[in-house]
Amino acid sequence: MSNTLGDQSVRMRISKIEYRISDPGRGGFTLIELIVATAIAALVIGIVSVCFSFALRAWQNIANRRPDQTFRMAQLLQRQLAESDPTPINFQDGARPLFIGSSNSICFITSHSVIAISKGVPAAVRYTYDPGSRVLSYSELVMDPYRPAALEQFAAGTDSRGERSAVRSYKVDFPRFTLSYAGKNAREFLQSWTSTEELPLEILLTWEGTDRIGHSMACMVNSPFPIQVNLLNPSMPGGFNP
Repeated sequence: MSNTLGDQSVRMRISKIEYRISDPGRGGFTLIELIVATAIAALVIGIVSVCFSFALRAWQNIANRRPDQTFRMAQLLQRQLAESDPTPINFQDGARPLFIGSSNSICFITSHSVIAISKGVPAAVRYTYDPGSRVLSYSELVMDPYRPAALEQFAAGTDSRGERSAVRSYKVDFPRFTLSYAGKNAREFLQSWTSTEELPLEILLTWEGTDRIGHSMACMVNSPFPIQVNLLNPSMPGGFNP
């Protein structure tokens, strides 16, 4: 009897061993499964690497791209005009506000200074565009009401000896830069502003940025709200609605 039970136990052990050998998947992965898993992992790593490299190059291009300075200068001009000061100054030919405007240059008094240490101090600013070199020069002089002659010389771009002003200028490349002016109830823009009694109501700035696209902005004098203008129908000067 005992021998019979022993033989049955041996047979059961042998059958278990044979079952494990006949079904090797129950004890681990097959060689084909390992190869497929390795190939899939390599493919995923390759895709992630390509995406990371593309994102890194895009970030480097954005980081190395120089901002368009023409838009910054246009926004600076708009803000300074919005904070312009029409207070008359006692010049030799009489009291009048300082404002000189042509198609390529403009000079006026504003409370928004770039270089003044104390913010809110009035300053005379001058924008001068050279169509030949396509460069816009910006200069600034902190206002001294007791030296009106210095303000006149600054506005003209000359010093007391009639030579070019020694005031430092900040220069920006501008493919194109044009100014035009409109007063109250005007129906069209003018290429210059000659009135010595009052400031214009709107100043139309048209320029071409480094993107080689034409842009325009109607800057409201003593008003913080600029107007985006269609070049084909550039303005509603002086509050006139065509």
